[in-house]
Amino acid sequence: MNDYHENLPKKRMGAGALMFNDKDELLLVKPSYKEHWSIPGGVVDAEESPRNACVREVEEEIGIRPTAIKFLCVDYYPTTDGKGENIQFIFFGGRLNSRQISQIRIDGKEILEYTFVPRDSAISMLGPRLAKRLSKSLEALDRNSPVYLEGGE
Repeated sequence: MNDYHENLPKKRMGAGALMFNDKDELLLVKPSYKEHWSIPGGVVDAEESPRNACVREVEEEIGIRPTAIKFLCVDYYPTTDGKGENIQFIFFGGRLNSRQISQIRIDGKEILEYTFVPRDSAISMLGPRLAKRLSKSLEALDRNSPVYLEGGE
């Protein structure tokens, strides 16, 4: 690789999934390292696509490998926290039946617990950035039309 490519900017990326039960309640997880609840997902590794990262992270966090992955949202955040630029992807991860829900397994270390909550209740349980992104992602899911955001707008 030449110097030009080595000096190109690098951006952090994350990917998460919206997954629902048969009552249209959203699956949320409680990470041990965050103050707020979250959706299953995590960091996109080097040389990994956001979609593949989403599938891997969901399986790592809840023990279920989503198969119905559909792109909903990408959200760009400029540097505001000293950690650099950030691009977050949200995918629709499917609807879980009772058998799948009974197979959810969390490790109790990274993820402490999970719950299913009504869509409107979910927003207040999340951190401010994810809450904005979730609201727009739910609209995108309902419209069947992906959305591009910058700073949640």
